[in-house]
Order: sequence, then structure tokens, then C-alpha cells
Amino acid sequence: MQTRTRDGLILLLVGVLLGGGLAWLLGRRQETPPAAPRALDAVPAGALLVATLDLPALRASPAFASFLREEREIPGLGKVRDVCGFDPVAALTEVAIGIPAAGEGGDFGLVASGAVQGEALLACASKVIQARGGQPVVSTLGSFRAVRDSSAEGRGEIAVRPGGPILLGGGAYLRAMVDAADGRVPAVGPSGAHDDIARAVGEGAARVTVVLTPEQRAELGRELALSGAGGSPAASIRAAGVGVALGPEIAVHGVVLCDADAPCVELGAALRAARDARAGDLATRLIGLGAVLERVAIDAEGKALHARVKLSAEEAGALVHRLSSLRGLRQPAPPPAPAPRLPRDDDASDGRDAPRGDAGAPPPDAVITPRQRARPDAGAPPPDGVATPPQRAKPDAGAP
Repeated sequence: MQTRTRDGLILLLVGVLLGGGLAWLLGRRQETPPAAPRALDAVPAGALLVATLDLPALRASPAFASFLREEREIPGLGKVRDVCGFDPVAALTEVAIGIPAAGEGGDFGLVASGAVQGEALLACASKVIQARGGQPVVSTLGSFRAVRDSSAEGRGEIAVRPGGPILLGGGAYLRAMVDAADGRVPAVGPSGAHDDIARAVGEGAARVTVVLTPEQRAELGRELALSGAGGSPAASIRAAGVGVALGPEIAVHGVVLCDADAPCVELGAALRAARDARAGDLATRLIGLGAVLERVAIDAEGKALHARVKLSAEEAGALVHRLSSLRGLRQPAPPPAPAPRLPRDDDASDGRDAPRGDAGAPPPDAVITPRQRARPDAGAPPPDGVATPPQRAKPDAGAP
């Protein structure tokens, strides 16, 4: 074989191998499933508050697992699994909550990602709306399908798309969340103000960040001035956040960002004084929070004020349980079921059924005594045995 022919065959073989390898790599790249959407990708930019929860980490923590494993119920309908046939929360991995900086009071949005059963979730939501006497309406919003109660506009809406995420909100903010998830408007991203405070807080299974807009800071300054605290260091706060990191110990780290060093130092001194006063409070100590507050370290570092404390998993679990129990005790008891009105003597006189309902029903602890019919021996002493003298009939009584 000539040298030229041999070299040509070698080059051809190398080319085939390179081409095949490149095609294999491209094929592998195309087969790689796209990354699951993050919950934060659906939170519109400009939020006042952003909170995130890492559900697998919380489920694995002895301090929080029991709360996530509890059977969830829909008030008035029963357990979620019985109503829907499945528990939508069980397969979720991440939750984010956003509150817009500008909007109507009470506006908020919730985003959940994970293994989402879109159609089953919409069917469950429709079933709940119908069970409560509403009219479910399914519509399309961008790449999402949404269901709402048309008889109660503004009460909230749930939207979902194949692969997630699930969106829960209302009105204009839900549509802004859809636009953020579809990429039509900016979302809370890695370069925003929330990311600055999130980096200062650090990684955590639960994290909350708050960023004040210039307008909100100006309003805060005016409120402080009107209350006689115009020189308060609180006027210098730009952002704040807190994170909870899980492990053998539960680490809580809070951060406040100021616009200058001196206000952070002054604010730290005020917070330490408040910590000491609250830690000595009897009610705080009774629930076990006093000992935790005493261990909170508060230190100013430049334009950042840090508060740190660590708890054992057992201590954190007991504290969370006590706080949740107190919250449950403060909830008002549900009103008693309305009792049917007892039939009156004159209800049956015309042969018609007595009206039903709670009209005239006595309170639950009232003692119901039957109405006494007029009897021929009227004038007999009452049941308590106290006799009253009979009235003497007048001579003209009953005269025509």
C-alpha cells in the first residue's frame, strides 16, 4: 500500500471517529432533560418580600418533619387525600412566596415546584370550589391552565403547566407570575437586591428576604419623624433577611443591611437591649424562648448587622411545637353547627311542615323547655311549688 493511500485512509478513519464522537455528544446533549424550573423563576422582580422553603431538607429534619408529614385537611371538606385522591404537597420540592412592593393590601403569590400532576390538581381545585357552592372556570394563561371560582372574583386562582410550577395568587399578580415564568417579564434573579441580602444570610432550608424600595424608605422616615423618632437608626435600613440552616444543629442567621456603618452600630445596641429585656420576660421563659434569646449574638460588621444563634435539633423541635401549640390556642373556636328550630304548637295546626333552619334557635348551652298548652286546670300552682291565689271572677266576666 502506498504511503499516500495509507495516510488518506488514516485521515478518513480519524474523521469518521471524530464525526461519530461529535454526533454522539450532540445526541447525548439533546437527550439530557431540561432543568426543572425553579420556584423563584416565577416570582416577578420588584418584590417586597421573598421566602423560599427547601421541602426535602425540612422533611428530613427531626425538628420539622412531623409538621410536613401531618395529614392536611381542607376546612369543611375533610382530608386532602380523601377529597382529591392524592396529596399535592407530598411530591413538591420547593416553595417560594412573593409579596409585591406595590399593589393592593393582601396581594401575594405562592409558587411550588416538583412532580406536578397538573390535570389532577385542576380537577381537585374544581371539586373543592363546587363543594363550597362556587362555579369553577378553567382558562388558559400563557403556557398555564388556571381554575378560579367565577362566583367569587378576586379570591384567588390556581394555575399549573406540564412539569410545573404551580402558581397560587389572585388578580394582576398571578398574571405577573405567569409572565415571569414564561419569560415575558423579569423574575427575581441572581443580580437583584434580594440576592444581595440572600448571599449575606447564606444557604438555608428556609429563607426570607425583605428589600425596601426608595419610596418605602422615605415613607418609613416620615413615620418615624411623626412619632418623634426621626433620628432612629431604623431609617437607614435597606434590606433584611433571615435563614435557617439544618444539620446536627439548627443555625439561624439574621442580617440587616444599612446605608452606613454608624446606624448599624446604633441599631445593634438597641437590638441587644431589646433582646435582654425580652429574654427576662416571664412568658418568654415559660415557652423556652428566653434561653434561646440569651444566646443570640448581635454584631455590627460595617454596613451589615448580624444576629446568630444555634439550637440542637431537639431544642428546636420542642420550641417549634410549643409555638405552634400557642398559635392553635389563640385560634377562635369554630362556630357550632346551627340547630334546627323546634316545631311550635301552631306549626301543625294547618297541616304544614314546620320551617327548618336556625331561626330562633337557642344558644348551645341553653335549656329547652317545652311550651305549655293551655289546660283546663289553669291556675294550678307552677312547677316550682309556689302557689298564687286564684283570681275571683268578676260578675260581668264573659257577659255578651
